Amino acid sequence: MKYCKNCHVHYDTDLEHCLFCNNELIEDQDKPTYYKFSLIQKKPKAQFFYRLFIFLNIISALVSIYVDYLGSSQLSWSWVVAVTNGYIMVMFLMMWPASPWTSRISKIMVVSGLTIILLGLAINDYGWAVDYVFPLTLLMNMLLLSILIIFNRKKWFEYFGNLLIMSIIGLVPGLFNLLNITTVTWPSSASFTYAVVTLLGIFILPSKSSREEFKRRFHI
Repeated sequence: MKYCKNCHVHYDTDLEHCLFCNNELIEDQDKPTYYKFSLIQKKPKAQFFYRLFIFLNIISALVSIYVDYLGSSQLSWSWVVAVTNGYIMVMFLMMWPASPWTSRISKIMVVSGLTIILLGLAINDYGWAVDYVFPLTLLMNMLLLSILIIFNRKKWFEYFGNLLIMSIIGLVPGLFNLLNITTVTWPSSASFTYAVVTLLGIFILPSKSSREEFKRRFHI
């Protein structure tokens, strides 16, 4: 590439003289440095509303707690509002990015079950949530993922990770039974039993090709 010492300009042409000073061009062996600046782009309005939504929910929870504290000095109804606001924010954060619908359903069911338990704690009546809602939510989630794997074997790995995580969480209700936290034991026992059977099936039933695919995906 030719170069003008006087103007410090590179020419990627067959010219012999500089167009600015008419000085004779020389061959420059070094490659010139180019500075590329990205165009300034305004952030989309959706990003603003995304942050505004989160901000308003946080403010709503804090204001509710403050008003409740001023009224009685013992927080009561404000915890329900705070848990609800937290649930709305978590759901919004999960639904905002693009992801497979099965992953979304799994997250929604688990988060919904945990939220119901937190609401029960907020009103000092969580027995129904621990006895029925949480274990049955996990059980239905595991059943759904198992059915999807059976009837859509070509895309089994899209559901496998969620099923594995749900099965591990499904053992928790059984722990509640052992610790005598639950008063109605059959939903927790059903969730625990299905989780154990599913975990055994995951590690025993898969074919050799499925195991190789599992190792490849998880770099084992």
